[in-house]
Amino acid sequence: MNEVWIVATAAVSALGENRSELWLKLLAGESAITPLERFATTPYYSKVAAEIKSLQLDPQHESRLPTLIKKLFRDFPGPLPTSCTLIGSTLKGAIDRQEKIWHRETTAKENQQSPSNTPPLPCEAAGWVAQHFGLTEPGFTINAACASSTIALSTAASRIASGQQDAILVWAAEILSEFVFAGFASLQALSPDVCRPFDKNRNGLVLGEGAATLLLMSARQAAKEGRQPLAIIKGWGVANDAVHLTAPAQDGRGLIKACRRALSRADLGPEKIAAINAHGTGTIHNDSMETAAFSELFGHRKVPFHSIKGALGHTLGAAGALETVIAVESLQKQLLPPTLGLKDPMNEATGMISSEIREFSGDHLLLTNSGFGGVNAALVLAGK
Repeated sequence: MNEVWIVATAAVSALGENRSELWLKLLAGESAITPLERFATTPYYSKVAAEIKSLQLDPQHESRLPTLIKKLFRDFPGPLPTSCTLIGSTLKGAIDRQEKIWHRETTAKENQQSPSNTPPLPCEAAGWVAQHFGLTEPGFTINAACASSTIALSTAASRIASGQQDAILVWAAEILSEFVFAGFASLQALSPDVCRPFDKNRNGLVLGEGAATLLLMSARQAAKEGRQPLAIIKGWGVANDAVHLTAPAQDGRGLIKACRRALSRADLGPEKIAAINAHGTGTIHNDSMETAAFSELFGHRKVPFHSIKGALGHTLGAAGALETVIAVESLQKQLLPPTLGLKDPMNEATGMISSEIREFSGDHLLLTNSGFGGVNAALVLAGK
């Protein structure tokens, strides 16, 4: 099997316009969660989000998503390897353009019809990425709730490891929209003020927007092209607990299975994991599920873990890719950024999570993401 190298990364979020700025602000304990300005929050009990204030509407496409994609690849090192293909993740694509149609006053008959001129939004976004790089094929997008981009990375790693491909660019992008905001509000899943991952008083997630991309290559091809690894994807796993439409299995069975598959693929035991980048949404059910899974996986061993969602919000389909970019930095620096919003840790997380920067020592980091529909995904990353 081929070794899978991460050879280039980039990120844009409400906390930083590039990867370096994002990392430094995370370490400084800054948060991008502020009163929402994108649309009127009068109908909603929550009025905060982590939005990229500088994200302007693209007049040609009547959406902010093309602008976000341009920001993401603005400083990305190029060109791509000649054999490179694309795998992307965006749950709703240019949903802000679709919202204009829904808000428009229409007759009852018109409301029963879907606009015939509206393309599939995630597929259109993939076309914009391909166009940016001058590619004729947009590849495909993975839509698996909040584990989407982690599954995209798993799929890319699997293809490269098995020798099917030598290079794959994985991208993920999500914008804030009233459509998604209203959906989470209707589920009573939003926090009215701040996100508190793994805190006893956690009361919901805060939505954010952002994008990330990672260039994956086989070690053989990367070395041939003179590229060096930032990190290595050693293992990956995906599993579904099939328990509830939105809530995870509280015993963590799906996440446990995904993590064990990732560890098995990496040929590692749990004792080799030095730190964890957790999903950590700040919701009652997710955080308790994750700590249950970690307890089952690691027993009494207190593996340090953290969540970045208290700083830059939950970016949905882009979360895993953004967090993998941060995980690469963590492995290189042997540091876990603080978990913002954390004041009084859950009993199950005591001694493992902190509102301060944590040092760790080790070569392997576990990354986890979970989403609606019972989907769970995990990656095992190794330092270069």
